[in-house]
Amino acid sequence: MLSIIISSYQPHYYTALEQNIAATCGVEYELIKIDNPGVMGLCEAYNKGAEKATYENLLFLHEDVKFHSQNWGLRVLEGLQIPDAGLIGIAGSKRKFNLPYGFYNAMPGENFAFLHHSGEAHLEIKDDAIPVPVRVIDGVFIAMTKKVWSEFSFAKDLSGYHFYDLNISLRVSEQFQNYLIPNIGIEHFSKGNFGDHWIRACLNFFKTGNYRYDSVLPKEKRDLRIFWYQRLFTEKISFGNRLQYVLNMGTNKDTLKAAVEFLIHKKF
Repeated sequence: MLSIIISSYQPHYYTALEQNIAATCGVEYELIKIDNPGVMGLCEAYNKGAEKATYENLLFLHEDVKFHSQNWGLRVLEGLQIPDAGLIGIAGSKRKFNLPYGFYNAMPGENFAFLHHSGEAHLEIKDDAIPVPVRVIDGVFIAMTKKVWSEFSFAKDLSGYHFYDLNISLRVSEQFQNYLIPNIGIEHFSKGNFGDHWIRACLNFFKTGNYRYDSVLPKEKRDLRIFWYQRLFTEKISFGNRLQYVLNMGTNKDTLKAAVEFLIHKKF
């Protein structure tokens, strides 16, 4: 039995997802819709939804997704039954460094996304795929038991729509193991927005909070900086926020060229 909690602000997505879940979930479930046209952050919306939940297994889900697997609810419940499981997701990373970036750390073999975005080829789904242990989980799909939520919940002092997933991932990982389940076929209609709002939330997240981060080697730090400078290069980011990002990310001779290009690009 599964309580599916959705913070909704796009009715067409929610209606389509409601029908999709009914056709594919495969277990008894309830849908808890939190109408949220910009009136509260995701942490507040998700906590409100969890408080209303009837069942002991919770799934916090973005509304702009579509399931392509049958009986995927069974796989969620199986994941939550792993003895040391904290959070269960479909995208995440094995390590999180104390640098301002998203969950993706750009290190080979450490980042996983068991979903596809619209327009991309569908992933091959293997029913016997083994759950992958990770530290941080992307917020598109986060499952946990009500017991775990009761102990950690989503951060009451974190507003907005970004980094709530890293916050709860890092806190839960201190006591439990987070896992990704690779055997759910899911499509995500958005690749995310990494513009000014994301930059400000990113910088604020890494200036606050007391998290245990993983150690990072100089080469890893260089590669991660370059990756994120390149990823953010074409986003609509003001010069002031680009400058603040570079100052907080830090640089050296190996990343200076990428940092300068990130700062001076003229597209916006």
